Amino acid sequence: MRDRITAIIAILLLAALAAASYWYSQAGRYGSLASPVSREGPDFIVDGVTLTQFDAAGRATNRLFAERMAHYAADDRAELERPRYVSLRPDQPQLETRAQHALVEGSGERVLLTGSVVVTRDAGAGGEAPLRLTTEKLVALPDHEQYSTDVAVEMNRDGSVVKSVGMDYDNIKRVVRFHSQVRGTIAPARTQGAK
Repeated sequence: MRDRITAIIAILLLAALAAASYWYSQAGRYGSLASPVSREGPDFIVDGVTLTQFDAAGRATNRLFAERMAHYAADDRAELERPRYVSLRPDQPQLETRAQHALVEGSGERVLLTGSVVVTRDAGAGGEAPLRLTTEKLVALPDHEQYSTDVAVEMNRDGSVVKSVGMDYDNIKRVVRFHSQVRGTIAPARTQGAK
């Protein structure tokens, strides 16, 4: 009987030692992590991002560059630092948008650009003058090439300057609608022979 009690105590001590060793190895492995992953934090962060979107025929339609991107899986949003968006549609003049920050929602369907936002459009094939828009906040719908803001915006085109509070711009239809407090300076039309 005494040998049996001694064997049971030895087995219990051995099991306790094995459990303590396992716990210590797991605590050492996970204790070295800088911070635990949380649902509120990003699931990944990438530096030097380039994303390209393609149409059904496999042609690139736009490209997005950013110095840093943090993706949040909880609501499928991405936050970008110093983003630059370039439209690559062959039937449209190239459009480029730059900002300090961007919030991408709905798998890229809606992008909120903030901080020193600049939109430039190259000259059109039919002699259409280049365009430059500046503002502090801009909502972009890249698939439709539509842009809007409810804050102060300035548009420069062919020597003309228009300032407004709020604006809607459709790059495909080439239509700009200013909301309020519109004022501007319209440059005289250039003649064909003038440079």
